[in-house]
Amino acid sequence: MLVTVADLTKYMDIRFSNRQEEAAEFVLEGLQSELESYLRRPVEVAEFTEVYTIPSSDVGIPTSSFFYNSDLDSTSHEIAALMPPSTIYLKNSPVVSITSVSIRQPQGVTGQLQVAERDYTMRRYGVDVYKSYANDEVTIVYEAGLEGSAIKVFKLMILRAASREMQNMHDDVVGIKDLEARNVAPMETGFLEKELAAVKRWRRVRIA
Repeated sequence: MLVTVADLTKYMDIRFSNRQEEAAEFVLEGLQSELESYLRRPVEVAEFTEVYTIPSSDVGIPTSSFFYNSDLDSTSHEIAALMPPSTIYLKNSPVVSITSVSIRQPQGVTGQLQVAERDYTMRRYGVDVYKSYANDEVTIVYEAGLEGSAIKVFKLMILRAASREMQNMHDDVVGIKDLEARNVAPMETGFLEKELAAVKRWRRVRIA
């Protein structure tokens, strides 16, 4: 989590009960999820696994077949010069690292691990795969996400929104105990439009 309950109590300068701490945990998790949905990307680096099938419209000839000996002449830039790779756009970005890429042919049982920079190239938005047939199943294990702890506005946004939510909860509890209606209007929950506008430049723009 980008913001902890301890961060929130320090920001609000109050002490939570055990139940309030549990509620604060739900609020913080929900706000981070809401922020990630708006940005269309994780705000913290995490590991993901995706399975992608090479479209049947792609040319079904591996680029390695263009060489007499692919072990002697298989650098990524030389391959790309002869035949465009299959570009896989991953769901999460920016991609920080690729743990593994494996390709399983339609009739195969297990996938064959690919070698970085020879068989595939990492991009910030995905991966270029050079040795693949149409209908091959590509499994990619990777790490992706923004470095949220270094982007101070993310943490401040969540703290502000969470404090509004927790203040509403506090006012509701006090009103119930006193058997009286609250004399103040509830604070707006969630992120404000002006807050979202401040982080719009980190929002992922998807072509499709």
